[in-house]
Amino acid sequence: MHVRKVLFVGALLALVMCVVPTRALAGASFDFLFSMDRVSNDNQYFLNVAVSNYGYDRVALEPVLPRLTYVEADLPVVMFLAHECGRPPATIVDLRASGMSWSMVFSRVGVPYDTLFYQIDRDPGPPYGKAWGYWRKNPRGVRLSDSDIRGLVQVQVGARAARMAPYEMARARGQGRPVYVVVADKKGRPWHQGKQGKESHGHKEHGHGPHGDHGPHGDHGPHHD
Repeated sequence: MHVRKVLFVGALLALVMCVVPTRALAGASFDFLFSMDRVSNDNQYFLNVAVSNYGYDRVALEPVLPRLTYVEADLPVVMFLAHECGRPPATIVDLRASGMSWSMVFSRVGVPYDTLFYQIDRDPGPPYGKAWGYWRKNPRGVRLSDSDIRGLVQVQVGARAARMAPYEMARARGQGRPVYVVVADKKGRPWHQGKQGKESHGHKEHGHGPHGDHGPHGDHGPHHD
């Protein structure tokens, strides 16, 4: 009996030791969304800028992150939709977590696909040319895949961040340049700033121009009524 208790306690402690670090790591792994000091690559920088541009803080977003299966892919869609329909991010996540496709969520909150093709006034070519063509032929009846919606949201969010026309961002994507790379190129990868960055001139080593503004932008982009 005593041996069984010892084994049970040992197993319980082992389980706790496994679970606690995992949760702590999960909580820390998205710090880059809220702090430039935690940004270490172009994709993290894109997401940090997106969060800043939409004006959401840690209190609004952190509780919903564990409910997204693919945070880095779906968080921009959550913020984009929340902004367009005027509802909190948690509402969008609730709908997505219920099993809805992104197409269904767009329909449920009353956001038209027009928002995804804002200022894309002609065929941008692959990878979004087919989706653009379907939308032009049947703007109300077309249903886009989750992949297309994620990509087009990235184009819109990235275009505003980089101060580019969405058509040009879509074209850059078709030329093999991910949106997050275009944004980082345009804005100068400011996570290299600070004492270490200034001493090593890290941005020059990577061949990029001067640092861009990385503070809160407050530019949510146009509404599409």
